[in-house]
Amino acid sequence: MVRRFSDPVEVRPGEGADRRPEAFIWRGRLYVVRDVLGQWRERRAWWRDALDHETPVEPGAALSAAAGEHEVWRVEASRGWSYSPGVYDLAHDGHDGGRWSLVRVAD
Repeated sequence: MVRRFSDPVEVRPGEGADRRPEAFIWRGRLYVVRDVLGQWRERRAWWRDALDHETPVEPGAALSAAAGEHEVWRVEASRGWSYSPGVYDLAHDGHDGGRWSLVRVAD
């Protein structure tokens, strides 16, 4: 089962050129990345940004957001080595200064 989210997360990227995630904090819990299963780019959900009342919107900003993409990393991660891992999709949005969010979790 796949659940969708749009939760902000704090990600610790690796030192390599690709800056792949090594760990992330979601809802106050630390998750350690065991493996990177995939990486791709996809279009942002511009309609969510346009409807978000907490995000200040400048004239024309919705159009630039519609053209934007974010980088998605599918990772296998767990809260520790004694916990069973899950599959998480972390999106890195370079448009917003490097903001990370958790967009999907597969059980």
